Amino acid sequence: MRIFIQLDAIHVPNLTILEPLLLDLIGLFHNEPAHTIDNQHTIYLVSDLPKPTQDLAVEWVHPKAVAAFITDSSENVLIHFGPVALWAKQLPSYFIPLSLPHLNGQLSWMKSWLEKKRFNTTMQGAKKVLALDEWHAQNRPGVERLHLEKAPLPSFEWSQLAPVRSSLTDGNQYLLAFVDAQDIRPIAKAFSVFKKWQLSTMSLVFVMDSELEKDKAANILLGYKYRDAVELVNLSNFKLEWIAAAYLTIFSAMNSHRFQFLTYTMRYQIPFLMHQDVTDKNVAITAMAEAGDYFDFTQPDVLANHFKLYYKDEMYRAAKGIEIQKAIQTEISRFQQKATIVWPRDLV
Repeated sequence: MRIFIQLDAIHVPNLTILEPLLLDLIGLFHNEPAHTIDNQHTIYLVSDLPKPTQDLAVEWVHPKAVAAFITDSSENVLIHFGPVALWAKQLPSYFIPLSLPHLNGQLSWMKSWLEKKRFNTTMQGAKKVLALDEWHAQNRPGVERLHLEKAPLPSFEWSQLAPVRSSLTDGNQYLLAFVDAQDIRPIAKAFSVFKKWQLSTMSLVFVMDSELEKDKAANILLGYKYRDAVELVNLSNFKLEWIAAAYLTIFSAMNSHRFQFLTYTMRYQIPFLMHQDVTDKNVAITAMAEAGDYFDFTQPDVLANHFKLYYKDEMYRAAKGIEIQKAIQTEISRFQQKATIVWPRDLV
């Protein structure tokens, strides 16, 4: 059995976002016991990018060279995260959505319509549509939950994270915010209160979903007193180290990749603050949200007090880190118990 994982034309901002999922899928740190699988399987990552230098327990194949592998065997399946590539049209496919266009309110009417049409076509063509976590399961009807062992996230030494801080904030500790442009103003007001109280070198880094959102944020911050302590970066440049090096993370309205980042935050034991919008039914899994601090960002003084609390009480921050790590492990376990498909046994 050959399992092809399509990495070309996957329609995500960059492969770094996908990397932890790939570690899970290729079983780099976990192997299904041989006796539970009738047929041996080989995993192929299909990409036009150069083969990475690190030794992965998979084959790396260019899309132009994959035809020979497919015709050589009738036992092939495809894992894909977006529309199926031409080389894989004849393979039974398992679709794992990484973006949910019906939750993306930032696109124009025409772009939104095209995204939804392409997404629905991909859904209909798949043998099965899979969810890797409860958030995606709840927000996309018709999926099946996939039991997937979580590989450990990459661990980073202080010497690896120091250059990250240097590149983002000239070496300062920072609050990392995944938000929409409309949430910039109240968070910046809260940050002003915090900076006036502490006179610290703490920085604030906003991760914006697009260049357009980044430009909006820049306009909002024109004339802001602490502008030198605020950085704007684009999601397309995201690195997992940004989360691992953060002092706190901040989330507003939830979407697919932000939920991914929330889980990474919790697994790295980074405390998080989350905006509470009672009208938003897609925000997050309640038990996960409650492990952090969950309140209305339109009250800057309340938000500023939380900045102060974490800054002056390192013991509280450490305890919160442990609490949220337990919460994500509980959620992962609960999801796996609901799963109807076990990777890779039920594919092969």
